[in-house]
Amino acid sequence: MTLVPEQGMAHATADAPTEAGKDLETAENAVVAGSPEPSRRNSYRPTRLQSNLTILSCYVANFSDGFQNSLANPTNVIFSKLLGPKGYPSVMQTRISNSLLIGAILGILALGYTSDIFSRRAGLLFTSGLVAIGTLMSTLALQVHPTPNMLWYFIVVRGISGFGVGGEYPPSAAAGIEESDDFQRKYRGPIFISFTTLMATAAAPIQMIIYLICLIASNDNLPVTFHALYTIATILPVTILALRFFMTDSTLFHYSNFRNQHRPAKFYLLLLARYKPRLFTTSLAFFLYDFINFPNSILSSTIINSLVHDHNIRTTAIWQVILGALPVPGVLVGAWLSKAIGRRYTGLIGFAGYVVLGFVIGGTFPALSKNMPAFVVLYGLLQAFGHLGPGATIGLISSESFPTAMRGMGYSVATAFGRTGAAVGTQCFAPLQQAAGKQATFYLAGGVAVLGMIVYWFLPESSELDLEEEDRELGVFLASHGFPMEKY
Repeated sequence: MTLVPEQGMAHATADAPTEAGKDLETAENAVVAGSPEPSRRNSYRPTRLQSNLTILSCYVANFSDGFQNSLANPTNVIFSKLLGPKGYPSVMQTRISNSLLIGAILGILALGYTSDIFSRRAGLLFTSGLVAIGTLMSTLALQVHPTPNMLWYFIVVRGISGFGVGGEYPPSAAAGIEESDDFQRKYRGPIFISFTTLMATAAAPIQMIIYLICLIASNDNLPVTFHALYTIATILPVTILALRFFMTDSTLFHYSNFRNQHRPAKFYLLLLARYKPRLFTTSLAFFLYDFINFPNSILSSTIINSLVHDHNIRTTAIWQVILGALPVPGVLVGAWLSKAIGRRYTGLIGFAGYVVLGFVIGGTFPALSKNMPAFVVLYGLLQAFGHLGPGATIGLISSESFPTAMRGMGYSVATAFGRTGAAVGTQCFAPLQQAAGKQATFYLAGGVAVLGMIVYWFLPESSELDLEEEDRELGVFLASHGFPMEKY
């Protein structure tokens, strides 16, 4: 039978949607074929003990990381007292603070990728070991002579610790959110905040209490106090290492990962094209928050020490304990709000509080500097709003916004931008404080918080995301572009 041109065009037009539909159906079938049925999903499932150990190790690890980050405060005070302003100039203080941050950025990027490609558990074992080694080497810093060599040695070993601390974040956040979703999906947000922000925030006042106890017990012997603090900081990651020998990868990660995936450059460009809006907004929000939060936390000891009339080291430590404890209730409120009103609005409230209090403290600083209790309360409230809002939610949003197979990579990019913001902020705040006075740093913090509110408005409301559905949609997307996910 001869087909006239008009008939051929009609047949081609009719077949086009059919072929497109078949392509989409083929992609969806490929995903369904690779996705385990419920009975097969149950064939791999961590035991309750293994899941609990995973979450417990996340609690201890984030406490340890908070302990490591807050060591900058007593270390700055101890080195300033032992070495004096000439032996410990502000430029070395900034380098030591940034060594942990720069190491953390490198660790975040490296472990974010490898924990997605290989294993969450293997990445966590590696980072815990590295933190233990770096902190043990830091404990020996005072035995290095002369002073310039000691300071450079300390910068290097703190950088090693920073690599481990930073490398901890992506696999720990990914493993924690996946286990929380598996067993307590409704409360995965508050659970995540409790073992991340709450633990890291609570570590600061506890570390300062230990610091104060060491000062009293040693009769203000600063070398003994230094060794005691860093010894405890070494014991924590060793304990975590023991716990993590018994954990295993989550069910979500077992069934959705890139271990056996063909991964040319086009594959990563496809992922970037699909998730770049989420990646951009979470990274920018992380950058802005850490830009103001880290310098404010690190420089708090310097500010308080300058306001204590006799510069007594114990008095400074007591005020540091009070200041460190005030943000903890903010985290608890943030955990509750993240479920009650959503992650995005919780972050907006936190940044709004930062704006108001930043300008209030900056405007009244000359009077506040003469009234230590009033200053510490307002400074603590400023930090509490930060931890209530973006501090509690930005890590959570960054974890929930990406599918399981690339959760570590997505989270690591956002967090790396955050730590970059922390390093840039540290470089900006110290010179600004010297050039324009301490109140200028609070004006800057309030101004940056306004930008943070704008960015937060465009973040996804991640509490509405179904993590398993996100995994299925990624599988369909990749299969439709010629990259069906290889599950096993």
